[in-house]
Amino acid sequence: MRQRERSGLERLEAFVRETVLPRTYPHTMERRRVLEALGKADRLCNARTIEYSTGDVILCTRKASHYDPGGYDPLGETKSEGSHKCSTRTWIDDQPCNYPNTAA
Repeated sequence: MRQRERSGLERLEAFVRETVLPRTYPHTMERRRVLEALGKADRLCNARTIEYSTGDVILCTRKASHYDPGGYDPLGETKSEGSHKCSTRTWIDDQPCNYPNTAA
């Protein structure tokens, strides 16, 4: 019985990796949830912010160690890694509603 359950879980994991993950957009909570389900979320940044209108906690969806506070470019003219991103939301750590980046 256990071997059948294990093979079922392996097939499900393969399906998620091959079908679901490629269909998710980068830097979205949907992709982060898929990576968490696969056990790969430990490679993601752990910075978060709060959306005041809804009270939702939004987690950064970039890779861990991406953050460079001196490289923030609000105009987006350079390929800066000085901000956190999730879906359409971008933020930096110095706002009062943000939990700073502590990823190694």
